[in-house]
Amino acid sequence: MKLLFSPSASGRRRPRARLVLLAICGLVGLAACGERQEARSSQVAARVGSGEVSIHQVNLVLQRQADLRPEQVEAASRTALERLIQLELAVQKAGDAKIDRDPQVVQAVDFARREVLARAYIDRLADSAARPTAQDIDRFYDERPALFKTRRLYSVQDIGIAAPADAVPALQARLAAAKSTPALLAELADTRLPYTLNSATRPAEDWPLPLLDRLAGMKEGEVGFLVQPQGLRVLVLTAAAPAPRSLDEARASIEQFLMNERKQQKVDAELKALRSTAEVQYLGQFAQVAPAGAAATAPSPATPAAASATAAARAALDAEARNKGIQGLR
Repeated sequence: MKLLFSPSASGRRRPRARLVLLAICGLVGLAACGERQEARSSQVAARVGSGEVSIHQVNLVLQRQADLRPEQVEAASRTALERLIQLELAVQKAGDAKIDRDPQVVQAVDFARREVLARAYIDRLADSAARPTAQDIDRFYDERPALFKTRRLYSVQDIGIAAPADAVPALQARLAAAKSTPALLAELADTRLPYTLNSATRPAEDWPLPLLDRLAGMKEGEVGFLVQPQGLRVLVLTAAAPAPRSLDEARASIEQFLMNERKQQKVDAELKALRSTAEVQYLGQFAQVAPAGAAATAPSPATPAAASATAAARAALDAEARNKGIQGLR
């Protein structure tokens, strides 16, 4: 069962979501869908054998399609209805075969219910985060010139070299002596170490912050080295074209980025507090491997739905901008 969860994206999508919701309401002939939620949920879109598919179910499917445009609602509604009819037919056959009484199915249904509840809690928790002020946005803009005032489009040759940790210092010194990229690659070929070579041209916000900080201080033709656990990473800056962004241009994306960050912090803090005060007892095989600081740092094995929801929440928020650099600042 695939569950969709993206609390941090909800704010960004609200203008389009409102239009889609209005179109949905018009499609089913509701004049005030917000005030007639109960009436809408009881309307029937299709009778299927001994069961039915409600318009409320169709609307729920549509609301999960974040990129749906108002003019696409009617066609999407029909597609959603056909899917729900197939689902209803399968559910009815499952009931006839008493599959709903199968212990594994019962367990899966209970797990899904718990997961939905946990995710809904985390979603609401994230939505309670305070919005950034105008001063917060101005400060963020001023403190990160590489993203805005001195923003550039970076063309980079990225070389990842697998090497033992004790060989990295000598390898770096040897490659640093190369005067050009071909010479660097020739030196690298002589070492017989495995490596990957990739070329990319990206704006500042598409680079992870640690790499951006390094690139921002480099000149065209300069080579930078980053020591990594698996070896050495070499960055050759082949070109850097200025592409500054004004505060007015960046204001909306900065606000969204800061909002996402605050949602993440709100969720992290609350989950950490819940975990630190909860009484958790590891049993059986888990008692032997429970980490000393588990009460403050790890989800409980006894609550897999909450653990899954926590991971989903973090993944959704990360996707907005955190772990992938600052791609939310487009």
